[in-house]
Amino acid sequence: MFSKLAYSVFEQSIQDYHQFDNVDQPINNPFPKDQFEHLLYHKNWIDTVQWHFEDIIRDPNIDPVAALTLKRRIDASNQERTDMVEYIDSYFLTLARQLGQYLGHE
Repeated sequence: MFSKLAYSVFEQSIQDYHQFDNVDQPINNPFPKDQFEHLLYHKNWIDTVQWHFEDIIRDPNIDPVAALTLKRRIDASNQERTDMVEYIDSYFLTLARQLGQYLGHE
């Protein structure tokens, strides 16, 4: 059940990105901030932009100054992605702990 939900949110995020195909396009997350889907959409948007950043930086003719600027954006995006993954992980860890308590396991 969760896999189907996540997959559909990821697909929507990718389709929304490809309406613009622009790494500078601001995210327009359609899910309310209090829904888990909001996190999934945001994380996948970051992933999608990252993939496109990597395509740009692999260009053998990229200007070195532009490459350095892009490298810094990639680093910042990587950190944002890491923070989001850690937040999602903590959500699942909390759920697992609650389930363990419910089942009488610590």
